[in-house]
Amino acid sequence: MQRYFAVVAGSLEKHARPELEALGAKVLAEQPRGLDFAAEAKDLYRILYASRLIQRVLLPLLSFDCHSYKYLYRRAKQDLNWPKLFAVEQSFGIICNVSDSFTRHSLYSSQILKDAICDSFREYCAQRPTYTNKNPDILFNLHIHRNKATISLDLLGISMHKRGYRKQSVEAPLQETLAAAIVKLSNWDGQSKLWDLMCGSGTLLAEAAMLYCRIPAGYLRDNHRVEFMPNFERRLWEQMKCEEDSQIRELPVGLIQGSDINPQAVKAARENLNSLPSGKNIDIKQQNWEDFEGNYSGTIISNPPYGVRLDSRHEINKFYNALGDFLKQKCKGSTAYILCGNKDLVKELRLRAHWKKTLKNADLDTVLAKIMIR
Repeated sequence: MQRYFAVVAGSLEKHARPELEALGAKVLAEQPRGLDFAAEAKDLYRILYASRLIQRVLLPLLSFDCHSYKYLYRRAKQDLNWPKLFAVEQSFGIICNVSDSFTRHSLYSSQILKDAICDSFREYCAQRPTYTNKNPDILFNLHIHRNKATISLDLLGISMHKRGYRKQSVEAPLQETLAAAIVKLSNWDGQSKLWDLMCGSGTLLAEAAMLYCRIPAGYLRDNHRVEFMPNFERRLWEQMKCEEDSQIRELPVGLIQGSDINPQAVKAARENLNSLPSGKNIDIKQQNWEDFEGNYSGTIISNPPYGVRLDSRHEINKFYNALGDFLKQKCKGSTAYILCGNKDLVKELRLRAHWKKTLKNADLDTVLAKIMIR
C-alpha cells in the first residue's frame, strides 16, 4: 500500500477520517489540517472521485530537514528525478505553505523549487517545462514547517472542493466541503423533507442532493489530470467510476427545497442545481423566510448571515431573535441545523441547542447548532 496525505479544511479532520476509512483507506495518523493514510490503487481512485470532505490528496515525494534556500535547492534538484515524474512538454505549478521556519516567504520558496526543477530538465534535455499556477498539467506542493520540507505531488492538480456545479455565486458562499460536512453531521437520510430557508447560491442544497442521490463528489469535476499521476491505471480508474456512477439514484420531487429573499441568489441556485442529475427536482423559491405561512415539519439546514455581513451587533441579535421565534412558531416538529457565526449567536436564537459543534468557515470559528423544535 502506498502512503498519501489528505488535506482537509481546519476542524474537519475527525469528520474526514471515517469517510476515508469507508472508502477503503487505512488511516495512519491524524495531523492538523490533514490525515496520513495508505491505500491500494483502486481505493485511492475512489477517494479522489468520491470523497466529499477532502480538499486535496498529496503523494509525498521527498522530506528532509531544511534550514536554508541553498539546501532546499540542492536537495530538490539532486534527490528527485523530475524528468521521470513528468514530461518537458507538460506545464507545472507549485503551491507552497511555510510556518515556523527559516523562511516566511512562500512565494520565494516556490521560486527556489521551480528553479531546481527547471535546472534539472535543462541538464537532462537542454529544455525547461513551462511554469504556471493557472491550470497546470502537474501541481506540486511544498510544505515547510519547523524547518522540515516536504515536496509532494497533488494527484488531482485541483482542489477537490470544486465539484463542477457552481456556475454562479453570491457574496460569501459556503465552501462545498464544509457544506458536505454540515449535511453529514445532520444525519439527514431523505426520510424527512429538507429546507434551506436562506439558500444563497444553493451549496447546502447541492451537497444534500448529491449525498441522497449518491452522486460522487467528482462527478462533474474536471479530473483529467489524474492520468498524469505515477503508475496511473486507466482501466482501474474507469472501472471505479462505473461502479460509483451506477449507484446514482433519482431525487424525489419536493424532497429538497430552498428559498432566499435575493432574486440573484435564487437565479444562481437554480442554475447551479440544474447542473446536477435530478437537480431540477429541487424546489427553489424567491421568498423571505419570515413570510412563510403554515407549519413546516422536517429538517432545516441553513447558513444565516454572520456579523461580518450585518451592520451592527444590535441588528445581528435582532435577526437571530427573529429566526429563533420563527422556528419555534412555524416549524414545530422539525429539527434545525443552523450554522451560526459564533457561540454567542447560538444564544440569540433563544432555543435550547441539543448539541453544538465548532466548524471552521475560512478564518471564522463558526458553530453548528442542532435544535429540536417541539
